[in-house]
Amino acid sequence: MNKTVLRYCWVLVMLVAVSLTALSDDAARVRVGLAWQPNDAAYERVILSIEQAGGEAVILPQMRPAGFDYDGMSLCPQYVDEMGVLCPQYADIVKRDTYHGTDAEVLLAGVQAVVFLGGGDISSTLFAVPQTWHGLTDDSPADATRDVSEYLTMAYCLDHDIPVLGLCRGMQMLGVVSGASLIQDLGTYYEGLGKPYHYLHRMQRDAAGKRYYTPHDVVVTDSTSLLYGLVGADIIRDVPSWHHQVVGDVTGTPLRVTGITPTDGVDIIEAIERTDKHFALGVQFHPEEALKKHLKNEPDASRFMPLADALKYFTAFIAHAQQGRTFIPGRAYTRSDTTVYPKTAAECYNFFAVLGRAEQGSLDGAMAELSLLLNLYERRHPDAGDVPIQEVAKWATECGWFAHASRRWEKTASPEYLAVARNVLAGNRVMPSNIVEHDCREDLAYIETYGVRYSPYQQDKYVSGVTVCYQAPVHEHNGRKYGFRHPSHWVFYSFPAPKSDPFGWLCDEGCGHENVTNEEDIVR
Repeated sequence: MNKTVLRYCWVLVMLVAVSLTALSDDAARVRVGLAWQPNDAAYERVILSIEQAGGEAVILPQMRPAGFDYDGMSLCPQYVDEMGVLCPQYADIVKRDTYHGTDAEVLLAGVQAVVFLGGGDISSTLFAVPQTWHGLTDDSPADATRDVSEYLTMAYCLDHDIPVLGLCRGMQMLGVVSGASLIQDLGTYYEGLGKPYHYLHRMQRDAAGKRYYTPHDVVVTDSTSLLYGLVGADIIRDVPSWHHQVVGDVTGTPLRVTGITPTDGVDIIEAIERTDKHFALGVQFHPEEALKKHLKNEPDASRFMPLADALKYFTAFIAHAQQGRTFIPGRAYTRSDTTVYPKTAAECYNFFAVLGRAEQGSLDGAMAELSLLLNLYERRHPDAGDVPIQEVAKWATECGWFAHASRRWEKTASPEYLAVARNVLAGNRVMPSNIVEHDCREDLAYIETYGVRYSPYQQDKYVSGVTVCYQAPVHEHNGRKYGFRHPSHWVFYSFPAPKSDPFGWLCDEGCGHENVTNEEDIVR
């Protein structure tokens, strides 16, 4: 059975499981973050949808780039032009540095997934290939301050494989951060094609100057997609729609198009997904609006998708987040003090806690570091069964990059890192068992993503399951020696924390980047 079929089956299983359990226990509820925006009223529909699906909605704080100046909650005037668009020189900084230098890890602490809501236009200077503003005063960008905060939040979520659901503008932000282009105005776009446009995607203003949602159908184009696994149909009927911008082209990005609406002879993109992430789905329509209309018995509710269909988007999203926050099971180690190695179990736990912090500098990083260490131990001792923790500690102090940590036996770990060590060493991994590699960027010669070489310091060029990391031969860097006697290459998996090393797995035969390193060179 191939991966896509397994993925589809898993979605169905999780939907049933969540429906049965309803996540009624507060302790078990997934905390879903709502990306910051200045309009508090806009949160209502999404909060209602998350709660109906059994999750807990949390409004995230605003994220600000390092070094930018703010007047209260808003960017200072010099950062935006007369139409509210983010100035190009500052957009370039946001795209280059993203969330690095911010307190993103703190701002998103405690949430397992993030929803990006609908709203106004995104500053066209933030596009991968910047565009000039569309010039329609009726549809000017709503808030460059929001654009910046959402761009940074989306970049952090994608880099850390936090499940994301993008609704309308949220889908467009997923596209923009992933490198896609946007069509800034559908009416203008159709005019350029010499075709009529009949406002299928939002109604024109009425005599009172008001707009309303309009229903239309969406064709699901990929039966192996998250979207198909979620809706279980080739056509999604009567989605609530209200937009004049849309993702235009995903060529050369890690996105794939999974939903379209044929509109006056042109296929308009309605759904996109990141194929390299656990759950990164964007839809151009508003299931949360249909859900609200039905729950509040609004007069036009019958014009839009049924309540059960609208709820699926949030139920599946929360199911994926629930899986993502669960530790990956691993072998548990015994806590016996009787061993030939002269260290007590308590001393060993403290040692591992100190090691995790020293190597990665954050709780998430420490969990990954220790998970990787146990993966490597079990690769070397596949038939060992449960073993005393002292034996694992002895091995760690005698091999590879862990060996220098033996001088840390006298240091005392904080309670937080000690809890991490006890949790991971009890068998609760955060890295799959095939993850057996990580390197400092100084140890890498270059990385390769979609056949293009980049510097190992270009963190935005790492794509999980795609990027190949090439290790460098022995060399000096800032007076210290780095690299390997027998350089090899391996597949990138993730950065477990903002400042951590890249983690991954050694190439398998047939992957196109076969590993040439001997088994004894895995631990250095």
